[in-house]
Amino acid sequence: MRTIHGNLSLMSVIDLIQWADNSKRSGTLILSRQERQKKIYFQSGKIIFVWSNSAGESIADFLQVETAINQQQLQDALKDSDFLGLPFIGYLYSEKIISKEGLEEVLKLVAEAALIDALKWETGEFEFNDVLPSFVINGPVTLNPTSILLKSVQRFDETSQRDMLDVNRIIDEITQQIQHGNVELPPIPDIIQKIAEKIDRHDFSMDQIVGCITDQILVSKILKICNSPYYRHAGKISTIRDAVVYIGLKSLMSIVMVHALNSFSPRNANEIRKILQHCLTCGMIARQITADLGGDPEQSFTCGLLHDIGKTVLLDLVTDYSISDEMRWQLIEEHHAEIGYLLAQKWNLSEDIQESVRYHHHPEQATKHRKVVEVIHLSNFMAYSSCQPEDLANIPFSSINIHQVSVGDLIEQVENLDRDAGEIIGLT
Repeated sequence: MRTIHGNLSLMSVIDLIQWADNSKRSGTLILSRQERQKKIYFQSGKIIFVWSNSAGESIADFLQVETAINQQQLQDALKDSDFLGLPFIGYLYSEKIISKEGLEEVLKLVAEAALIDALKWETGEFEFNDVLPSFVINGPVTLNPTSILLKSVQRFDETSQRDMLDVNRIIDEITQQIQHGNVELPPIPDIIQKIAEKIDRHDFSMDQIVGCITDQILVSKILKICNSPYYRHAGKISTIRDAVVYIGLKSLMSIVMVHALNSFSPRNANEIRKILQHCLTCGMIARQITADLGGDPEQSFTCGLLHDIGKTVLLDLVTDYSISDEMRWQLIEEHHAEIGYLLAQKWNLSEDIQESVRYHHHPEQATKHRKVVEVIHLSNFMAYSSCQPEDLANIPFSSINIHQVSVGDLIEQVENLDRDAGEIIGLT
């Protein structure tokens, strides 16, 4: 069996369909993204069957909608065709369960639904092997891949335009609500206000700061962060006072903010924890990168820890709207930086944090704190375990020298770092 495999970010679904058509391929094209999978079967370049594990995309779904066939009849037909060694759709046609024209229309609908969904995937994997299972070979219906592809792209574009209108309307509404103070945003935690009041007096003592930290879960998180191997401390820190002295007040306050956000939206608790886990991972990576560069590790840790605060707020806000999960996360991914910036302004966070929140995906737009924003951009990219050293080669930096960073060693630590971050954020 010959197999070709790769990433959909390098070879798109459109390219793969056209390649199979133009080269008259026979075999199975498998498209995968997370738990979702689609299989498109080709014979001499023509589509002869499509399978998908996504809801509403199976041939059974369309057969029941477009014909009078019920679920039991479909199961019986599948068993009989398998027993006789006949193609499933060929058996449906031969037994006059459905006409050839009706079968062709159903297969078109299945293929278009699967392709429209796959066209939305920006990442994922593909595999093409030259094996065709017996239940699809020599069926009565063949589809022109180019025709199906053109129809799917057209419907995808129409759907995308409608979705974009909805997303733009929603984000405009949310932004206006935030700017006019008409939406419930998480307030600055009381503990931050208490600590800030102590600091403003200029004659504060460390014991006064420590006295503000009474939440035992927060204490446990701070101690775990300080004793993490990624914080590079020689000995074990066992008291909250020693921890505060070691990490610094700026890092302390950012950890407290993240702790408060963890309970901000109970209805989205699992998603919030995943976001904050990534933020802590990013902060740890940023701290090590900045240490390698000879900069201020505390500043980078703080900016990395808070860079995605917009996601936590948006996640709660968009839950009130009747939109699909896919559209919800698209909205969050595309607009979390700007919403996070509005929140950072409302909380009166420092300018370096504001710029890191706003520009961590586009560091070239940062004006006053380009260096730390580039560090957060790099850390955010590295925080995903699939990142490899060669993936960083084409990222342009103007304020940092990536060759001073132990990129390879740091990438090897990311998986363990992310696991530790998950344990810290998940403390209850």
